[in-house]
Parts: sequence; structure tokens; C-alpha cells
Amino acid sequence: MADIKNSGEALNGRVPSSLKICFKLAELENHWQEVVGKAAAERSSPVSCEFSEEGLIILIHVDSPGVLPALQSRKPIILRSVSRYLGVRVVKLDIKVGMVRKQSSAKEPLPEYLRRPPVLISESSLQKNIKDISRNVSDEELAEELAKLKTVIERRNLRKK
Repeated sequence: MADIKNSGEALNGRVPSSLKICFKLAELENHWQEVVGKAAAERSSPVSCEFSEEGLIILIHVDSPGVLPALQSRKPIILRSVSRYLGVRVVKLDIKVGMVRKQSSAKEPLPEYLRRPPVLISESSLQKNIKDISRNVSDEELAEELAKLKTVIERRNLRKK
């Protein structure tokens, strides 16, 4: 087992089938929309799984009691799809109302070579901008924050040239 480099190699057949199932279960949440369809995925999510003598039991939460009958009616279709995705014949689904975790819609960070370094400002240019802004703004804290913003914008504009 020490010769396995990544999960891709593991899924290609170098490990026992039980470990392959564990990898696929870990990926099920990320591929939930592909497995059950967009409409069902928006209102449900896999929560947990349990290995028993009867086979694999997967708990699925739906976000409201009104959605529960709709998903229950699609249970055979979902069961076939999950079974096919996991590569396991004996799968049982337990569908209940509960908290549904949505997939993050956050974008991946930019690669290192596309990231820009932080804007560094000098104390002298900041103090100059504080003096200029505090003439027109009576609140000292607001004047200081506006001066920081102005100084950063000036530095960024110099960068673009």
C-alpha cells in the first residue's frame, strides 16, 4: 500500500475494493449533481454512510418536508444512479428531512504566477493624504481610512503604468 501515490492510482485497481468504495463515497458529495440530477441536488445532499450486513446504507437529507415525497418517489432512480456511481450492487437509501449542505460556489484561487503582490504604502504618503483629507472631513477615524484608501489606489495606479 505504500507504493500508492494518489487516489487516482488507487481507483485504477491497486487496492482492495472496500478502499475504492471509500474513495468513491468521499467523492460522492462533490459529484452529487451528476449522480442525481440538478433539481434533486439543489434540494438534497448525502450526509453519511454506514456499512452493515445488508450492504451500504447512505443517509440523504432533503431541505424541507415538501421535497421529501418527491425524492421518495424518485428513490429507485436515485438508488440505481448511486449504485452505478459507487460500483456497488447492494445500496440502500435513507431519505430524511435535515440540513442540506450546499457546495461552495467560491472560485478557485488564482495560480501563483497570476497573483499580484500586496500594495505597500509608505508612512509619509499616508500622512500627506491624511492631512489633505482631514481638511474636509471632521471625523479623524474616517479621514484616516479614506487616506489609506486613497494611498493604496495611488500606488496601484502607479503599478499599472
